[in-house]
Amino acid sequence: MKIEAFYDISCSWCRVGKANLHKAIDKLVKAGEIKEEDVEIIFRGYVIHPEVPVEGGDYKAMKIADDDTADWDPAKNTPIHRWAKRAGLNFNFDRITVNPNTWKAHQLLYLVRDIKPEAFEPLLADMQQAFFEDGLNVNDLDVLCALAKKYVNDIYPLREKVLAGEKLKDVEYDTYEIAEKKYDIDLCPMFVFDEKVKLDGAILQSKFEEALLGKLEPNV
Repeated sequence: MKIEAFYDISCSWCRVGKANLHKAIDKLVKAGEIKEEDVEIIFRGYVIHPEVPVEGGDYKAMKIADDDTADWDPAKNTPIHRWAKRAGLNFNFDRITVNPNTWKAHQLLYLVRDIKPEAFEPLLADMQQAFFEDGLNVNDLDVLCALAKKYVNDIYPLREKVLAGEKLKDVEYDTYEIAEKKYDIDLCPMFVFDEKVKLDGAILQSKFEEALLGKLEPNV
């Protein structure tokens, strides 16, 4: 089964969705209902806010303007925090200061995948943890490269390739041609199973299990 996972680095629900997808796969593999080698996940970058300036924006000002500050609750008793806890994740939205333009992060992820495919998901997880838990500026290429150095021996050539715009067209293709034109996607997370079934937004582990077992009606 091929699963296309559309994500953005600064998307909190993408982080939760990815965790729930893996939990569903692990559960069904352990139960002998599917084989791990039969499941292929293809991650496709989807830039939710392409209008964000190259240098990034003021995260707190944006949230205040949108009247969307509930997730700063110290008690962490809001939907995203409750879902995150069940998924084994944590969010510290109050630490975030920069609303990132995520094109560079996607470019770097794609470049690392070309060299070391198995490093893609761990690096994506590191980027999201750096943003959502540590409040780091993932709009800053130096921050991104520091994270990637864990997986790539010589990060400098990749840094130069990002600055030269390499892989930008690939990210644009996944965002505009595959996501928006092929699948009519205008948000993420979105998970497409064998080009037949789409699941979006806050997705329960049980719903992923149904999709993996082919129990959902096609909606693509």
